[in-house]
Amino acid sequence: MALRPLAFSLRLRDGTRTLRVRNDPEAPERYRVEDERKGEPVRVRRHGSAREAVRDAATTWRKRLH
Repeated sequence: MALRPLAFSLRLRDGTRTLRVRNDPEAPERYRVEDERKGEPVRVRRHGSAREAVRDAATTWRKRLH
């Protein structure tokens, strides 16, 4: 199966927090989740598939509710 870059990116925002899923510019075959909060350094997590990256973003986003 061929690896293709995302044709879109995912961005979720709530107040001062932004969560993004996008292609990793340092490693085109990977995807990255960026968790950014105002006043804090951006946390980056890398994943081998788009499915893993979107799942990680969804889990992280749900955790903010609890």
